[in-house]
Amino acid sequence: MASGAAQTLTAERIARALEQGDVVVHYQPCYDLRTGEMVAVEALARLFDRESGELVEPAGFLEPLEESGLVVHLDEMVLTAAAEQVAQWRQLPAGDRLCLAVNLSPADLDDPMLPARFREATEAAGLPLNAVIVELTETVLSRTGQGHEQVLAELAALGCNITLDDFGTGNASFDYLRRFRVDGVKIDRSFVQFLGSGGPHERMAESLVRFCLSLGVHVVAEGIERPQHVAALRRLGCPFGQGFLMSRPLDADALGALLRADRVPASLAHPAERAELPALTTVPSTESSVLERLVPRVLAGLVSLVLVLVATLVVTGRADTDASLTSAAQNRLAAIDSLAARGVDLRLGGLRDTVTAFSRSAAVRRAVATGDQERMDVVLEALGSATTGAYNTSLYDADGVMLDLVPPQRDPEVIGRDFSFREWYLPASRSDTAYISQAYRLMTPERTWAIAVAAAVRDPQGRIRGYLVATLALSGIQAEMEALFRQYGVAVTVVDRHGTTLADSGGDVGATTKDPRLLDGPDATGRAADAETDRLWAVSEVSAIGGWLLVEQGREAAVGNVAGGTDPLLAALVVAIGFVLVLLWLATDARRRRLKGDLHRSNAWLTSILGATPTPVLVSDVEGRVHQANAAAADLLGVPVASLRGQTVRSWLTTRDQPATDGGAFTAAVVTRAGEVRLVEVQVRDLTGPAGEPMRLHALLDVTPHREEQDRLRAQSRVDPLTGVANRIALQEALAAASAPGRSPHALVMLDLDGFKAVNDDLGHAAGDSVLCAVADVLADAVQPDDTVARVGGDEFVLVVRLPERTSHAVVAQRLRSRVQEVLDAHPFALHVPVGVSVGSAAIGPEGRDADELLRLADLRMYDAKRRGRR
Repeated sequence: MASGAAQTLTAERIARALEQGDVVVHYQPCYDLRTGEMVAVEALARLFDRESGELVEPAGFLEPLEESGLVVHLDEMVLTAAAEQVAQWRQLPAGDRLCLAVNLSPADLDDPMLPARFREATEAAGLPLNAVIVELTETVLSRTGQGHEQVLAELAALGCNITLDDFGTGNASFDYLRRFRVDGVKIDRSFVQFLGSGGPHERMAESLVRFCLSLGVHVVAEGIERPQHVAALRRLGCPFGQGFLMSRPLDADALGALLRADRVPASLAHPAERAELPALTTVPSTESSVLERLVPRVLAGLVSLVLVLVATLVVTGRADTDASLTSAAQNRLAAIDSLAARGVDLRLGGLRDTVTAFSRSAAVRRAVATGDQERMDVVLEALGSATTGAYNTSLYDADGVMLDLVPPQRDPEVIGRDFSFREWYLPASRSDTAYISQAYRLMTPERTWAIAVAAAVRDPQGRIRGYLVATLALSGIQAEMEALFRQYGVAVTVVDRHGTTLADSGGDVGATTKDPRLLDGPDATGRAADAETDRLWAVSEVSAIGGWLLVEQGREAAVGNVAGGTDPLLAALVVAIGFVLVLLWLATDARRRRLKGDLHRSNAWLTSILGATPTPVLVSDVEGRVHQANAAAADLLGVPVASLRGQTVRSWLTTRDQPATDGGAFTAAVVTRAGEVRLVEVQVRDLTGPAGEPMRLHALLDVTPHREEQDRLRAQSRVDPLTGVANRIALQEALAAASAPGRSPHALVMLDLDGFKAVNDDLGHAAGDSVLCAVADVLADAVQPDDTVARVGGDEFVLVVRLPERTSHAVVAQRLRSRVQEVLDAHPFALHVPVGVSVGSAAIGPEGRDADELLRLADLRMYDAKRRGRR
C-alpha cells in the first residue's frame, strides 16, 4: 500500500475517513542507547483515503483536522487502538516494559474530561497509566491557560509521564520547564544532526544535551540518522533515542515481528565484544619461551646432560611460579584492602555528611536555642533514624554541657555534665563540617569503645550555639571486618589519625599502634611486597578518619589461597626423569594448564568478593569500558551483570561535573533500565590490572533518599505551620525570582485584617486561627499554582502574583480584597466580630526590584487605604 504524504485531504474526506474507521496507527520505536533494548513506541496516525487508495500522513490532514475540531476524535481513536496493541506487546519477553507515547493537541486540553478518558481507555486495554507518555510540543504549551495546566496536572497525578517534545526549538522552552511538571524532554532533531559532525554547531548541541541530562528527567534524542550520532550520544550519557537509523515508523505487524525477534539493532551494537575483555586476573607469562629454545638443544645433546638440564628447568620453573603466585596473592590482598577501606570510608563519611546536614537545619537550631526537651528529643530521634549503626545521639550547649541524649543511658546523671574536655570539642567548633573524633570509652558500665561525629550548631550569623553529636560504637565496624574477612584467614586492622585501633581481627580495639605501616601509610607503590618477610600486606587510606586500613596474611597461606594446592611439577619430573624430553615438555604443558586453572579459580574468588560487597562497584579500564560489576551495581541500574561488560561508565553515569579520572569523587544521575532517575555519589580509585595495566574502581553510593529528605526539610522550613501557605523565607525567594530581569510582569500584594485582634480577645485564639486558615485557603484558590501566598505576621498576608496581560497591580489587589472580604463576611464569627481587609500593592520591576523597597511601598499603600477607611 502506497503512502501519499504529499496529498492534502479536505475536511469532508477527513470526516468520512474517521466515520468509516479508516485510521491506521504506525509505531516508531524508541531504544535504550546503552543496551539496545526497545523501551517505547510513539503512536503516529495515518488516514486511509478510499478515493486514492493510499495512506495519508499527518502533513496531509492535520491542519484541516484541527480547524474542523475533529482532532480530538482522531486522538481518542489512536489512544484506544494503540493502548490495546501495546498491552498485547507487553506480554512478549522483549516488550514487558514497553511504554506508549501519544501526542496531544491544544483541543485535547480544552476537554476537562481528558484525564478520565485516558484512564478509561488504558484500563479497558489493560495498560498501566505509568506506561503512557504524553508528548506536548511548544506549540501546544504556548496556547495553554490555567484550566489546561489543571488538566496536565491531573494526567501527571494519574501516573502519566509528561514529556516536552521538540525541546530547544522555541524561545519559551526553558520557561515551560518551570511552569509545568515535566518528566522528560525530547531533544529536537535539528540539534541531534550536528552531533559528531565536528562543525561549529556541535558544541552547542552537546551543551543542550548536557543541560537536559542535568535536569534529572528522562532525555530522548530524536532524529538519529547516522552512526556518529549514536557514538556522540553515548559519550555524552544520553540514555534514550529514536530515529531512522534504528527503525522507521512501522505498522503493527512489522513492529510485532521486531519485538518477537528480540534483536539489538545493528546500529546500536557495541563495537567491542564483551568476550574480548580480559578477566580481572590472567595467567602470567612463564618460562615457555625458554623451554622452546632448550628443547631443540636437548634433543641434539648427549644423554648425559639430560639430568642436568632437567634439574635446571625445575629450579627455574619453580622460582618463576613462586614469583607469579606471590604477585597474584599480593594483588588479591590489595583488592581486598581497597574494598574494605572504601566500605569503612563510605560508612563514616556518610555519617559525617548526615550530622553536618542536621546541624545546619533550622529545627536543630531552634531546639538548642529554646532548650525545649521535646524539640531536642525529636531532632535527636530523627538523626538516629537517618543514620545506620549510631549508638546514640546527643546535643550540647556552646560550653560543652550535655543538654539531651537519645536513647538515654543507664546513668541519667550524664545530662548536665561538662564534656568540653572531649577531643572533638574544639575541632568541631573550627570545622565547617562534622568532625570525626578519636576513639574513646563511653561512660557506661560496659565501657564500650566508640567514636563521636560532632558538628557545631551555628545561628544565621555564624555564632556557635551548641553541638550535635552522633556516637558510633566500634563494635559494628569490628563485627563487619570479622564477618567479611576472617573466614579467608586475613588479618585486618583499622586505625584513626591518632594511631588508635578502631577494629582489629585480634580484638585489640582501643590500643595505640606502633606499627609504622599504620602510622606512615604505604610506600610509593601503594603496596608491600618485601621478599625478605614471611607476610604479605597492603595498606589503604581511610580518608574520613585520616587513618589507614591494613590487611596482611602469611606468605605461605596467601600463595596457597591463590594456587589452591601444592605445585605438582616436582613429583611429575621425579617420575618422568628417565623419559625423553618430549614427555618433559608434555609435563610442563600440563603444569601450565593447571596454573591457568588455579588463577581462573582465583579470579572467580575475587569476583565473589565483589558480589558480596553491598556497595555498588564498577571496575573499568582507563577508557571507561566496564570489565566487571557486582550484583549491587546491577540492581541499582536494573540490568543483568553480564550486560554491563563492554559498556562505558559514562553511558550510565551522567553529570555536569567533570568525572574524576585519577581518584576523587563526583555526583552523577543514573537513569535505570526502568526509567527511574537516581542520584549517586561516585568514588573513583586507581587500580593496577593483572598485567600491570591501569584500571579504575568506581564505588556508587545512592544518595537519592538523603537528597529527598533534604528537599523535604527545606520545603517544610518554608511553610507557615498554621495556615500551610509560605512563610517569610519562601516569600523572599519568590520576590527574588520575580524580580529577575526578563521575567513576566508580577505584582506584590499585601493584605491586613482590620479588627482581627477583637476576634482573639472576644472569641479566643482558636477562632482567630480559624479565620486565618480561611483567608489562606481563599487566597491560595484565587491565584495560579506558580504564584506565592505567604503569611508574614499575625494577620498579615503577602502575595507575589503574575499579572495577566493588560491588567494593573491595583486591579489584582482589589479582586483579592473582594474575595477575602466575601469569605470573612460569610464566616460564622462575623456575626459576633466584624473583620475587614486593607490592601496595598506594587508592581515588581517598574516600581522597583529591591525586595525591602517593594514591601515598604506596598505597606505604605495598605496603611494609606486604612486611613481612607477602605475596609
